[in-house]
Amino acid sequence: MFKSTVLFAVVGMLAMNSPSKPAFTAGSFQVDSHHSDAQLITDATTEYGKKKGDVTLGFARVNGRVMLDNNDLAKASFDFRIYPANAMVPDINEDGKFLSEWLSNLSNHTLVCFHSKGAVRTADGRLQTTGNLVLTRVDRNVEANPTEAYAGPVYGPPMIHRVSHEVTLVFDAPSSDAKAQKDGGIVMTGSTHMFREDYPQLVRAVVSTYWPPVVQDKNCQAPADASEDYRGSQCTGTMLMAPGLPEAPHAAGGEDVGVQQNFNAIVGNSLNILVHLHLLPQGSAEQTGAGT
Repeated sequence: MFKSTVLFAVVGMLAMNSPSKPAFTAGSFQVDSHHSDAQLITDATTEYGKKKGDVTLGFARVNGRVMLDNNDLAKASFDFRIYPANAMVPDINEDGKFLSEWLSNLSNHTLVCFHSKGAVRTADGRLQTTGNLVLTRVDRNVEANPTEAYAGPVYGPPMIHRVSHEVTLVFDAPSSDAKAQKDGGIVMTGSTHMFREDYPQLVRAVVSTYWPPVVQDKNCQAPADASEDYRGSQCTGTMLMAPGLPEAPHAAGGEDVGVQQNFNAIVGNSLNILVHLHLLPQGSAEQTGAGT
């Protein structure tokens, strides 16, 4: 089993025992899926392989629970899930069973979960916890034979793949955050890096998964004076969307015949996961949709 280290910065309402060893807020928290996300990054090339760099594959939603206890770190626990933003909650569980049947006809589903129990203090006062990073992947073969009687693609039976590896998370010293102080919560940001040979199943799954944009604070309202030009509700919110790679050049006159392909290419030799968690105290009125 490989070990990967995730560094988190914790902000919000945090008590300080001493300047060198800060104490983390104790209690039970739920991850607010409306304001939490994970950014997924891999390596890529552009300009026909001349330039190498990182590219964001997409953003994902996060939900789950966190338990912190300053008096007995052995009681701490971390359980959260990372999943595509086509729903507020995951459409599959860790066993690959569908939780949202109306999404069961998709060709694939990806769910990444972290589970740990207990924590220890590092020499510099940080909080370290070790647990399992679990990948659940559901794939279905799709048959599409366009004929006169074609009625859409036919999906084969689901094939469930599940694999787990041990990882270590290290939480950094806190800093201030106005929003966290206002709702009594905690904001956690962090990252982990791994190479394909460390966890090939996870890297392949993340690279091949479609990650829809994450929309936070979405608010849709129908216009009061709907007319013939009505085009649906008007929505506002904060969208987290992958910027993508540079646009490939086109031949003069709009004809791409003879133009070299593969201007951009996803390499997928490494994976960075940047996580931003907004934790709400258990029982908070604002935790609707925070996840279980």
